[in-house]
Amino acid sequence: MDGLELGSRLGLAALVGLVIGLERQLNQHEAGMRTHALVALGAAMFTIAGAYGFADVARTPNVDPARVAAQVASGIGFIGAGMIIRQGPSIRGLTSAATLWLTGALGVAAGAGASLATIIATAIVLVTLVGLRVAKPSVASLSSKIVTIEIQYEQGKGTLRPVLDSLERHHLRVEDLKIRDDTETSLRQVFVTVAGRKLSELDDLTNEMRGWGEVRHVELRRHYDLHD
Repeated sequence: MDGLELGSRLGLAALVGLVIGLERQLNQHEAGMRTHALVALGAAMFTIAGAYGFADVARTPNVDPARVAAQVASGIGFIGAGMIIRQGPSIRGLTSAATLWLTGALGVAAGAGASLATIIATAIVLVTLVGLRVAKPSVASLSSKIVTIEIQYEQGKGTLRPVLDSLERHHLRVEDLKIRDDTETSLRQVFVTVAGRKLSELDDLTNEMRGWGEVRHVELRRHYDLHD
């Protein structure tokens, strides 16, 4: 492989990394242009080194130079894992980690000389990131959300039935129901997990229950939201 071919492969790898990193950086994500460009360039270098750097041992039994490029995915996986962060009820960094991993794959393809595949895949990545970001509000409104209502109240007051009736009226599906009774305090603790597309009514319901005399505690626990 001559110098021009080498430069074009490495240049393409760095370019696709910069383009994808630009989208991430414009949306205020930690891994931006430099990170993605370096990952793609490094992946391309590993691929080229594996394909051309071991010419003397390529035909030796039990030696496979392609394994060098295969380890790129594992190595980038460690970097991506460090980008996934749990913040309260949210999990952040999943899309960025996947994008970084895919950027490594694009670098491998560029290093292997699959220029057309690299360009097409990059275009698909950009359409996915930008297009689905625009459509995200519409998709979120159609998907079901899951929350758990924790209620603690005095036993024998018939508190649970009105709660379940209210959930049914608002077309919220009960996914799970757990009841714990404390014989010493005569208090009952109920965990109701519900799913539905519109959960805004639950805030009104929980505020209403806080005004009931027999209710000691009400808490609304939202399950994990996934952010890129």
